[in-house]
Amino acid sequence: METYIWQQRGWPCLTWNFKELSSVLGEVRNRQGRLAGKMSLLESDLKKEIFLKFTTFDIIKSAELEGRMLDRKAVSLSVAQQLKLGARRQAIADPAIDRTVGVMVDTLLHFDQPVTEQRILDWKKRLSASGEEAEYRNTPLYRTEGNTEAFLCFRNASLIPDEMKRFIQWLNTAHATDPVIKAGVAHLRLRFIRPFEAGNGHVARTLTDLLLTRADRSPQRLYSLSSQICKQRDVYNRMMKKAQNGGLDITEWLTWFLYCLETELVETEKSLMRVLEKSKFWEKYRLIRLNERQVKMINLLWESKDRSQLTSSYWANINLCSSDTALRDIQDLIRKNILREKQSGRHITSYTLN
Repeated sequence: METYIWQQRGWPCLTWNFKELSSVLGEVRNRQGRLAGKMSLLESDLKKEIFLKFTTFDIIKSAELEGRMLDRKAVSLSVAQQLKLGARRQAIADPAIDRTVGVMVDTLLHFDQPVTEQRILDWKKRLSASGEEAEYRNTPLYRTEGNTEAFLCFRNASLIPDEMKRFIQWLNTAHATDPVIKAGVAHLRLRFIRPFEAGNGHVARTLTDLLLTRADRSPQRLYSLSSQICKQRDVYNRMMKKAQNGGLDITEWLTWFLYCLETELVETEKSLMRVLEKSKFWEKYRLIRLNERQVKMINLLWESKDRSQLTSSYWANINLCSSDTALRDIQDLIRKNILREKQSGRHITSYTLN
């Protein structure tokens, strides 16, 4: 029978080699500071717009990992209302979206509050699509291997309440450990305990978000661990399984966790720069007269990673207009120095932002 980490003598006193982690941890902390610095220089309305965009994205990605596809507009509206970002009060058609957004808002606005058992149970309830009361699982977990069932050797379900009490006490105890490291350890420990029948990953990511916000000492966190887990789901699962079957030293898991955060911070900084460039662009051309099709397509170009794939036929298809109308719109933007031609080969002309 396999030996699992929680069966090791000394659990849950996990260890790691800080010297191996110090370099990437320093890079993560540096990039967190750079993001915070850039945000502090923005004017209020743009700061709200960026915060709304990134928070909405984080919520959608975390739900996606649970197999839930949330409506972006509804999530954005709920975030704007609950964070008081200037949205007019409107009813949200899906109450489950409001509840899910409320959990994220709690981790952002109350990141410095203690994490209690009731708070975790409340997160679980609100993250559930049905909103049913949350309780710890009371049955063992099984997995299927071929035609046989093998006990998935996490702690006996009857021990979960005591294990959670011990975990929560550790969470609320001040440590010399860097809070980013603590976020990685907490994520792993909660996944190992698996206190609920389902949705443990969502609760673990919620807790990690809170601890990362605490590390930033600011509710305006712009990066999303859930986004990186979506992109690296197979690697994440492998790292989780490897840690589960390993010893109490979790240096390898924390190294991956930190590199994952670093990657996300790099991508977030690039996204932030695109938003800033877009804002400067519209400020420059605010007095230029444009029709709705032109505004729509310019915004599409800004949101695209490859801004050189615009053709007149694509313009016509997106706007449901004729090729002649599309070409007139494009030529008008060229005259206004907003677009420029770019030869794409085979005599096909594409256009890009100038």
